[in-house]
Amino acid sequence: MTPPDVDMGSVGRVLIIKLSAFGDIIHALPVAAALKASFPHIELTWAVEEAFAPLVAGNSSIDHILTLPKVRGKQLRSASFHRDYFLRLRDVRKRRFDLTLDLQGLTKSAVVAAASGARLRLAYHWVREAASLFERAVPREPGSVHVVDQYLDVARFLGAAVGSPQFPFAISEQDEAAVEAMLANQGIERGARFVSVNPASAVAIKQWGAQNYAALLDRLDSQLGLKSVVVTADKTVAAQVLAHATRPFANLAGRTNLKQLGAVIRRSAAHVCGDTGSGHLAAALLTPVIALIGPTDADRMCPYGQRGNVIRHADMCGVSCSWHHCQYSAAKCMESIAVDEVVDRIEQVLSPAQK
Repeated sequence: MTPPDVDMGSVGRVLIIKLSAFGDIIHALPVAAALKASFPHIELTWAVEEAFAPLVAGNSSIDHILTLPKVRGKQLRSASFHRDYFLRLRDVRKRRFDLTLDLQGLTKSAVVAAASGARLRLAYHWVREAASLFERAVPREPGSVHVVDQYLDVARFLGAAVGSPQFPFAISEQDEAAVEAMLANQGIERGARFVSVNPASAVAIKQWGAQNYAALLDRLDSQLGLKSVVVTADKTVAAQVLAHATRPFANLAGRTNLKQLGAVIRRSAAHVCGDTGSGHLAAALLTPVIALIGPTDADRMCPYGQRGNVIRHADMCGVSCSWHHCQYSAAKCMESIAVDEVVDRIEQVLSPAQK
């Protein structure tokens, strides 16, 4: 229900703040779509870190994009960084926003909200650090389990009609053509059936291992007759997979931008990855995702709408394990995922009965 102090009919400029990271920004896209559909009169701006701006570029629900640099420890000691950041915040202030929606819930995002000068500053329910000093948290609906639905609680709170979540992701003709050329150069012609695979993850306890991925690519070729395309920004991990693989695969590691990554994934028959951003992009593009997830809460954070394709052995986790900590020297939950298990799940997803 719309709160009495927020009359969306009188709200003109709205700022969504979701600065990072890859998957989290994908999760938040339906909020912009729901707000614009329900309140087409609003001027909607999205604040995002520079590296992730392509994820919202070209979005038909977003009128403007404000980019901010990533705040790193070393930069906080740099006078030039402070000057640049202050100028960016001053630009935010000049926009004269009526309402800010913080979908990050951290100090770094709350600072942007406060700098806007907006009288109304809301955040999704999980506010942390100093965010509660600057913003009012929107209560979570009892039935909102996945983070996508938790973000959409903010849109519902404002009176937006929320149906099936929409994930607008624009890919230019130039990026589409570039991907066609890259794939053709790797021996994958237009219309060829292939599986895209992202073998990397930024967090060690979420990694399945280069040897496992190499064995998977070999089996996809030998057992299912499927070509594989490796997509990751991590060239080192891709090189490790290549060193262990016995059969050829298309290697696009480090060669695609975020839009081109989407173009590759959208062409895929399926996408295989760990708990990482490409899986959420694949779900947004309606590509089947086989997600190999370790300690992360899959009900809350798996690729949206694809819980049934998640492979997770939570029973292997210890009592003190969490999404950012493992009590063992190696993540048993990830080590226990067998190559056979992944191949079987891919085969099920691609079987005629599932199409």
